Amino acid sequence: MTVERVAHIDDILAQELKAAVRDNHVTCAVAWEIAGRHKVSKQHVGDILNQLRIRITDCQLGCFVVKKALHDDLFGKQVDQSVAERVESSLIKGCLPCAVTFKVAGDLGITPKEVGDAATLMRVHISRCQLGCFP
Repeated sequence: MTVERVAHIDDILAQELKAAVRDNHVTCAVAWEIAGRHKVSKQHVGDILNQLRIRITDCQLGCFVVKKALHDDLFGKQVDQSVAERVESSLIKGCLPCAVTFKVAGDLGITPKEVGDAATLMRVHISRCQLGCFP
């Protein structure tokens, strides 16, 4: 791909991301959708958001929202044994990478947020955000 083509795609991405801003943030799901539509990596979209100084919110795994996540909705919840076993067996250096979380969800037929909630209850950290929000 030529330098001109990359610059053109980056301009289009920047325009779409700016148009998607709500309260100085772009949601995780919108960033993923824009990456998919333009066939670029999620990390590349995250990099452009960083350049534009636009923050990402509403992580699809429940890791963060505009307001600090207190996880009050998880109080008293139990982790399903099959989910717990998959989370445990999927850990890499004690953490559950974002991409693996989505795979586990797909394999088990549950939402990524449900896997994220299980990880939270198990005190497992999500790592390697695909948009580059955290390592």
